[in-house]
Amino acid sequence: MFSELMSRRAWQLAQMTRLLSTDFAFKNAVATSDHETIISVLENLKTRINAHMVMLISLDRTVLANTMHPEILEDTLQVPEALTEAEKHGESSAIVTIGGKTYQIIIVPLLAPDPIAWVCTGFVIDDGLLFELKKLILAHISIINMNRTERRPLIASTLPKQASDALIKAISEVDIEKVKAMEVNYGGEKYVTATTTLQTAGGYPIVTVLQRSLNDVLRPFYRLRRVLYVFFVLTLLCSILASLRIARTVTRPVSTLVEGVREIAKGIYSHRVEIRYRDEIGELAEAFNMMSIGLEEKELVSALLGKVISAPIAHELLKKDVELGGEEREVTILFSDIRNFTTISENRPPKQILTMLNMYMTGMSAIIEKYGGVIDKYIGDAIMALYGAPIANPDDADRALNSAIEMMEALGGVNREIEQMGLAPIDIGIGINTDIVLAGNIGSKSRLNYTVIGDGVNVASRLETLTKNEGFKTKIIVSSTTLSKSRGDYLTRSLGSVAVKGKSEKITIYALDGLAPKKHKRSDEDTH
Repeated sequence: MFSELMSRRAWQLAQMTRLLSTDFAFKNAVATSDHETIISVLENLKTRINAHMVMLISLDRTVLANTMHPEILEDTLQVPEALTEAEKHGESSAIVTIGGKTYQIIIVPLLAPDPIAWVCTGFVIDDGLLFELKKLILAHISIINMNRTERRPLIASTLPKQASDALIKAISEVDIEKVKAMEVNYGGEKYVTATTTLQTAGGYPIVTVLQRSLNDVLRPFYRLRRVLYVFFVLTLLCSILASLRIARTVTRPVSTLVEGVREIAKGIYSHRVEIRYRDEIGELAEAFNMMSIGLEEKELVSALLGKVISAPIAHELLKKDVELGGEEREVTILFSDIRNFTTISENRPPKQILTMLNMYMTGMSAIIEKYGGVIDKYIGDAIMALYGAPIANPDDADRALNSAIEMMEALGGVNREIEQMGLAPIDIGIGINTDIVLAGNIGSKSRLNYTVIGDGVNVASRLETLTKNEGFKTKIIVSSTTLSKSRGDYLTRSLGSVAVKGKSEKITIYALDGLAPKKHKRSDEDTH
């Protein structure tokens, strides 16, 4: 590019010089052969084309006038090679050294109409010129005279002195004809260097060196890289924010569902989750709410069943298909009944009697459930409790006996509360029997009840009735079967063998008076 600029500049200067050489007044001044007149005309030409020097050369190669040395009438030609080129081709352009300065000269003929002389215009190549060219090519320019005898090889440069000295040293160490590009370091900075050889008239090369700082060359790249980095960071941040937003749209409903599961695990079946998405998460939330509704309804049913029937029976009914039928199993049955309840209820408000009855049932039921008994049913003022159905324990007989003893002990406290209501104290009787019975769901397909049936149930009821016999002097009667199944020590009295209603064979019964003292040993006659 630099060579093209120099060639274009030489062509423009040649055009201007050629145009002025054809000027009629200029020709007349030359024709006068008056040295002062010729010098005056050459100075005018120099000013008009902004040249640094103008020479008039005769056809015999004598310098007739020179603006650099206007006082010399004739001088020796210092650019013979350039003039030789002009004589061959009609005009010429070359880089020459005159008086220690480097010039770009243009030699054109002075025609009248044949050549009568040569006009040589010269333009010094200095730092000012290179700085002007630097604005066009955006690179440092240095021109170096490669003549080995030249003491000052650097002709002109836009570089500072330290940098130009480093450049001359680097150029001198390479073969310019072979190395057209290289890298030069100075001042801690790298420069990309390209060289080109200008036209010379003396036979030695004049090298033009173009340099650009690698940082300057890469500055657009660095700027682009920074932009890309910023763009990448912004894109990454946007991606992270978008990912977080997307993740929150997933994790938030999932967290809501997890929290709902925890609430359900705590037994709060009324908990619902609110998720408005219409995707799979929304379907999962809807299914969760349906599940919680089902659990809540089941809990309500279980709670209601637990109030209507015993909790173990309710759980037994809920955990399996409810079907008619049952199974044989050994069960200890406890019957309790309030003595003379009809007489107590006479002339009393039903509400007061119901309050008293609920108070009594609450206390007695708590004792039965304390020992793992199951309230089968309330029959008016009577309680039927089961030990061994639906859940069996190895000490069901002992549980029933201990329940009966504690019920009698608790009756005193119940009577104190009844007396505060203005009612007479009550008395109860308890019958206990152990036998193989049928336990299961009894009734119809639309309405059924979990209970036990069999001869053993009737015996327990009859034993409770026998407590009304004043001759036995006991409030708890148990069968020998129950005592044989028990493992604890109890105070018992044999009441002999009796025939109970509904049975043809007599059974042995005992009065249960309480727990035996720890050191007391039972005998075959009065203890069991």
